[in-house]
Amino acid sequence: MRSTKFTLISYLLIFFSIQINAQDVLDNPLVVKLSGYELIYSESKFDEIEFPMSEVDIFPISGNKTFATFKYEKSGAYKHPNANQIIQTYFDKVKSLRGKPLFKGSNYGSFQVRSNTKKFWCILETHEDGATYTITIIEQEKIQEAETAQEMLEMLKSKGEVNLYFQFSTGSANLSQASYENIKEVAKLMNQFAPRLNLSIEGHTDNVGNVESNKKLSLQRAVAVKNELIKNGVKSERLEPIGWGSEKPIAPNSTEVGRLKNRRVSIKALN
Repeated sequence: MRSTKFTLISYLLIFFSIQINAQDVLDNPLVVKLSGYELIYSESKFDEIEFPMSEVDIFPISGNKTFATFKYEKSGAYKHPNANQIIQTYFDKVKSLRGKPLFKGSNYGSFQVRSNTKKFWCILETHEDGATYTITIIEQEKIQEAETAQEMLEMLKSKGEVNLYFQFSTGSANLSQASYENIKEVAKLMNQFAPRLNLSIEGHTDNVGNVESNKKLSLQRAVAVKNELIKNGVKSERLEPIGWGSEKPIAPNSTEVGRLKNRRVSIKALN
């Protein structure tokens, strides 16, 4: 009897916590519940996902994840929206939040929304031509302290270094489209704000994986950033790429957030 009571109480606690979690999900302004649909599953946790920037560019994004699945439940002669209508509705919602669409496919789309302190990466996927759809949101605290050329210049003057966060494919030096905002601002810094400035571009990784492989990868990523800056008008001789691997962490590698902070490319003034 005692065991039965414990099982019942445990079940009620689990059920109640699921309801609270579901309500938190529905309160999220990036979670759009369309008319006629019901939330059938949700979860919230720290996670890493493969995020589509295009049909071929898929990059790892990690942070606090919110996931929700909706199913069309309205009966009778009503017909649920098709995949394109659902995606367009979500596009419109994201734009109203001053976000931007990144990619639109036949049955899914990806988006980014920013606030003053956070960045949100969103994926909408439709199934059975709209009978169900899922929303995945990765929430990241803004860990990059300087985002504009002016802010980068001020930080170089005060601290001598700026930590930048580019999106690379896992284990590669392929830059995502989202990374070009940083490229554009660093190029602006060097071409307009500080035309005589020389920089070292220093790649860093977390401590996951082989030490030598990480060091090689960090140099490849620094070179990739250099090459893109050259394409944006910066002379090659003003840029010195360096790869440190996991030798210079700025946060504990024992946590997901710490490893995220350590996966960076820093720029330092050489003159």
